[in-house]
Amino acid sequence: MSLAMTAKAQNCESPESECAALWTETAVKNSREVKNLTEAIALAKRKQWTSLIDVSTIEPITASIQIIRNVLGGGRFQENKQLIHALELRRSETVTRIRERVIALLLQIEDARTQLREKETALENFSQQIELFEVQYRAGDFDTEKMLAIWEKQKTFRSEIESLRAEIKQTEAALERFARPEMTIEKARESVIKQVTEAWKISGTSEELNLIILDADEKKRVFKSEILKIFPEGVKHLPDELQPREIYPTVKNSSEKVQYIGKAEKFDFNFVLFRRLN
Repeated sequence: MSLAMTAKAQNCESPESECAALWTETAVKNSREVKNLTEAIALAKRKQWTSLIDVSTIEPITASIQIIRNVLGGGRFQENKQLIHALELRRSETVTRIRERVIALLLQIEDARTQLREKETALENFSQQIELFEVQYRAGDFDTEKMLAIWEKQKTFRSEIESLRAEIKQTEAALERFARPEMTIEKARESVIKQVTEAWKISGTSEELNLIILDADEKKRVFKSEILKIFPEGVKHLPDELQPREIYPTVKNSSEKVQYIGKAEKFDFNFVLFRRLN
């Protein structure tokens, strides 16, 4: 059974329900941010132990001092412990945020379903009444204006029901994208590439686009592993805020440059766009 079918078949309005737990577990497992943080924590923990035997310095005395400081909790060892704590805290906050998002979507679905059931029941009851009203109307007991108002109310019920069905379908799709992003992220990326390419052609420029798309989290912050694709030494040489159309070196004082295009969002996925300059 698919997750979407599981969400429909079970009661998901409670944060403690089996259905909600399944969706949350899946969303956390597939979260790129959680994966990156977990990898960063593992790397930091490996460095924590290697820092205890740091002999990279040429001076034996200096090395001894460094080792002593590390054993006592100072130096890079202590800094690394703080880094690990910060990363673990951020991962915990991310997992909490994911869980809250899943629950919010599930509650939205359940609320819409409740409204749908109520509207369908109301329409069924009203339709039975309409049959009697139509008999009276044909008998001349109802004037046309009153009958038109009744039919319009029936039409409104049906329109509200269709809107609720559409809302449920859209929210279920949003939940699916959020919990299993690998299902649609490539389609989202392809859509962005298509839109940018078409806009580039319309601009009439003869330059090559050379588009680069980096994945970003929900706050539109580029993942570190993605940043390194363009800026191999990090982004310390860049300003805090990049300006669209501005050109930046890939490495400080480098002749290799990229142009920042901006940010894009598609299907709940975020991207940051650059173009490589020849």
